[in-house]
Amino acid sequence: MEPILIVDDDVDLLRALSTGLENSFRVNTAPNTEAALALLRHSPPFAALIADMRMPGANGIDLLKQARRISPTTARLMLTCADDAATAIEAINEGNVFRFLKKPCPLPALNQAIHAAILQQKGVNDLLEAQLQTLRGATDVLVKVIQMVAPETHALAERLRQRMRDLALEMMPSQLWELEVTALLAPLGRLASPGAADHADPVDALMGHFPQAAAALLKQIPRLDAVARAVGYLSKNFDGSGLPADPLAGQDIPLGARMLRIVRDLEAGLTEGLSAAHTLQRMQKAQGVYDPDVLAAAVCCFAEVDDPAHTQLVSIGFMEITEGQILASDIPTSSGILLLTEGCRVTEHLLRNIQRLGSAGQIPAKIPVRLQGPSGAHSLVKYGN
Repeated sequence: MEPILIVDDDVDLLRALSTGLENSFRVNTAPNTEAALALLRHSPPFAALIADMRMPGANGIDLLKQARRISPTTARLMLTCADDAATAIEAINEGNVFRFLKKPCPLPALNQAIHAAILQQKGVNDLLEAQLQTLRGATDVLVKVIQMVAPETHALAERLRQRMRDLALEMMPSQLWELEVTALLAPLGRLASPGAADHADPVDALMGHFPQAAAALLKQIPRLDAVARAVGYLSKNFDGSGLPADPLAGQDIPLGARMLRIVRDLEAGLTEGLSAAHTLQRMQKAQGVYDPDVLAAAVCCFAEVDDPAHTQLVSIGFMEITEGQILASDIPTSSGILLLTEGCRVTEHLLRNIQRLGSAGQIPAKIPVRLQGPSGAHSLVKYGN
């Protein structure tokens, strides 16, 4: 049976609906918006969400709008006493609601509406999945082109992607793949901009106008609009200063841009030879530059992970390397081509390449890596604690 979530502040109604629908669905209930959002964030996706319009605090439309972002594959229905055409229109437009049901709604009618909503949403989800597979193929090609043309830039992109993933998991957003792609493709500006090749350090190519050059390129790929927008606002400060020079500021700046800005500047600090803790501490002192909430999550993720005081360097055989380990030196091939750079975190794809080239004798038999050691205290401020 499909799992559904019903949200209503009337506990007796919740009990009645749960009993009446239990033979058709796995029914979950929530008495308010906050409880419903917690379930949406921490549970596997529900097939359908049925929300009451009139609830204390945030109303049903607000809930459905947030649910659309958190769990876009969930069908959404509105159940309410309101006899108001404007309410119905807002619910459909803002929350992308499949159907607007008026209380009291007979159980057979509600049951039928939920089944119809789930069926329609499955069709939409299948289409989106097919489009997503095509999009993933296109981005994989772009990433491989970067790897062939500029291995140092590719190594940077992989480090940014891993940090973006860690930060995304700490903040628990729903669009993990989109955020990872944002990090992977942001360095395209170095290849797409005249004169960008003069910047020997690929981190430098993520400064100034180069992200906007990458954004202009990414806008030409269908369904990468959000990625292009996030990359284009990479150099925008939280207070609205920086590039591009427009009025956008604060939470209106794309979340991917706010996250990638912190990840990029952390990488820049590490490139200077600073520890992660020192770099983040310096970032905390920069007024108006970073989103405080995102920076707080970055502190939790990275404050000790890359601090030399909390790591040890070892050389291990290429077959002993595991996913997630960090390279402690560059890895050239036997022909002198730079394969990976120091600081790159080993991904599943990179691990396969290391093992394949190692077995063929094309890279050194021993690879220096940085292992996590015992953690210690640091002086960073953790916002919200």
